[in-house]
Amino acid sequence: MASPVTFAVLGVLALAAPPAAPPAPPVPHLAPIPPVPPVPPAPPMRALWDAEEGVIPSSFEWSVKPTEDENAPAGQVDFQLGYRTDHHSSTMGSTLPAEQLEGLTRAQLDAEGQPVAFVLRRDAGAFSCKGVAGQGRGVGTCAYASNPAFAGALGKRGIAAPNDWQQFQLAMFDIGLPYLDELKRERYATPTLQELVMAGTHGAGLKQLKAMDAVGYHFGDVSSLIRVRDHGVSARYIEGLRGYGYTGLTPDQLVRLRDHGVSTAFIGEMRAAGYSRLTAEDYARLRDHGVTAGFATDLRAQGYDKLSTEDLIRMRDHGVTTGFVRSANREGARLSPDELIQLRDTGGRR
Repeated sequence: MASPVTFAVLGVLALAAPPAAPPAPPVPHLAPIPPVPPVPPAPPMRALWDAEEGVIPSSFEWSVKPTEDENAPAGQVDFQLGYRTDHHSSTMGSTLPAEQLEGLTRAQLDAEGQPVAFVLRRDAGAFSCKGVAGQGRGVGTCAYASNPAFAGALGKRGIAAPNDWQQFQLAMFDIGLPYLDELKRERYATPTLQELVMAGTHGAGLKQLKAMDAVGYHFGDVSSLIRVRDHGVSARYIEGLRGYGYTGLTPDQLVRLRDHGVSTAFIGEMRAAGYSRLTAEDYARLRDHGVTAGFATDLRAQGYDKLSTEDLIRMRDHGVTTGFVRSANREGARLSPDELIQLRDTGGRR
């Protein structure tokens, strides 16, 4: 029979998510609608937690298990650190070298199950943890203590001193001096304290920064790095675009492509359909208007292999399907895109 310690080791942390907000009531239609006054400029984007000035939890929960990242170097583990309060819950997960958990040995992790204690040190503060570990896993609790020297180190790099809550967030999400030094090396603008907090809470930390550097992208400011991260622009996505010759795209272009569902698979399929010289904006517009690679491929099979982006979009917008094209040309005709559109608009009457 497994011991209580073993059951504790094999337990999985489950941090409660905050309750969903109730749906907003429907807005009645008013006619006429009065003129809308000018909207004042939005305040600078800030991390929600920074704005709320939250209360630092007195206790945290931790868990460790073998990494699920197949590309992770040997000796890496998946580590989670989280907390719950009456109004909020948060979890930080990362893949890190087991050696960063100072005091937790590989022998302890591989044993049947025993009490453990270790420290996770960050530039902004440290988490002193205890619990049980064995069979490659562990669970327990931690206490946080800030680093009093951290504010001075930030000041030397041109960053304002954080309040207690901001410093805690920087510790929680491991935004420290190596991050600032890497920003400087890549010639980013000196970030504000709020941008640093947001970089942590939005997942735009050192790993993201270095990944973008590896594919040749330096966005110049942390806000842009955060923005592309928020919109799902990954280093792998950029690398895929580069494989098709799309380099030097601005943050706005990258976000537009990602937001409009332009995948690298779509680009490859369109190229196979004969469209190899499209711009990034062409792809975004094609996706906006519902032009698929299958649509372009089928038209090409019917002899329409030199259509422009505008032709594809107009035909799609006017409901010209490939089946309609086949029917319209059944007597050996070869109608132009304009003729097909006119025929479709008039209900098939010429």
